[in-house]
Amino acid sequence: MFPHTTEFLAKLANVSPATILEWRRLGLFEGVASTKQGGDRRGVRRLWAPEAVERVREIVRLKAEGYDTQTLIDRYAPKRR
Repeated sequence: MFPHTTEFLAKLANVSPATILEWRRLGLFEGVASTKQGGDRRGVRRLWAPEAVERVREIVRLKAEGYDTQTLIDRYAPKRR
């Protein structure tokens, strides 16, 4: 089940949808499932699993505590070989 839209997560974090997608590209959602679904007038949309809400809240909290992007990448992204 994928109940959350990128737009919902962006509002939750008070950022743009593009920022949520950038966080995904950087690996901050590693281990959080998402899927793509088409059919609306805006085209394909990414939908997120319930766990994405908690991840967004955690990222926002850590950023407020002073964590920079590289530290968040190190925390969430898979280990590169």
